[in-house]
Amino acid sequence: MKTTKNIVLALDVHGGDHGAAVTIPAALDVLASQANVEIILCGIKKEIEPHLPNQDPGRLTVVEASHALASDARPVEALRRGRGSSLWLSMELVANERAHACVSAGSTAAMLALGVKLLGMLPGIERPALMSRIPSASGHTSLLDLGANLNVNANQLVQFAIMGSVASPLDDGSLPTVALLNVGHEDSKGDSVVREAHGMLNELPINYTGFIEGHDIFAGKADVAVCDGFSGNLILKSGEGLAKMFFRHLELAFRSGLPARIGGVLAKPALERVLERFEPTKHNGAPLLGLRSVVVKSHGNADRKAMGHAILEALEEARRQVPQQIELMIQDYSIEADV
Repeated sequence: MKTTKNIVLALDVHGGDHGAAVTIPAALDVLASQANVEIILCGIKKEIEPHLPNQDPGRLTVVEASHALASDARPVEALRRGRGSSLWLSMELVANERAHACVSAGSTAAMLALGVKLLGMLPGIERPALMSRIPSASGHTSLLDLGANLNVNANQLVQFAIMGSVASPLDDGSLPTVALLNVGHEDSKGDSVVREAHGMLNELPINYTGFIEGHDIFAGKADVAVCDGFSGNLILKSGEGLAKMFFRHLELAFRSGLPARIGGVLAKPALERVLERFEPTKHNGAPLLGLRSVVVKSHGNADRKAMGHAILEALEEARRQVPQQIELMIQDYSIEADV
């Protein structure tokens, strides 16, 4: 990395449903609010230029891409056709130490494939894991994996727990509580993989609290919840769907008659505070943990505000040097990846 006091972020302009119409305004918002940040836009120049301001905002550069990968690009396609794409270039800038982190709203599968190829895995980590912070009674709970690994072994669950512990610091500096998702709290519950991981985690000096069930995640019973990607993705999507249904029914209830409308007016300030906590834009940006550098996945349908949050998430991970911290902890615990 060239000597600079700024955090440099590479942004895949074309990732997601809205492309440059969202990613570039979001980047400009971040530059306006963050003094020590530079952003490199990776994309097709003719599609970038209409969204750039007339006056150069500074700390913004463009690296021209030859094409963009499809939003549903599979790993094989990403590896075969990815070279020169906006996603490839954003990761290549990080690999070549021209940027500290990259953000994309593109295909998760493509990001995984190119992340492993161009950036490589941290020693002791077998697979990357996606992590997101979801609303809970205690504020939020970091959940991983969210779908990068549908089938995992005990060692990988242990690695996810360590990565989640490092990536989810508490404000008071104490270690976050880490729990393993299971069908019950008893040691005898769950399949052999979960029980084996449970035994291994009990031997590590992280703040491991044992098993939790699905409802415990939303109750805030742990700061970090660990599971396979199949379960994590189901929990995330089910939670999003339940929240939408609840607030839709609440809206209909307050429109059902004059007394309900009056009640809705009176309850509006309190409801707005609740809605703000569940605002999806505030939880956008899932770090892809386990790679040698910071990579953050944005939701594909992210709007300007949500994309800005994903960029801020990547900047914070880069400032905290999360990959380096994970590597140090893996070394301290003498964890080795199965090859």
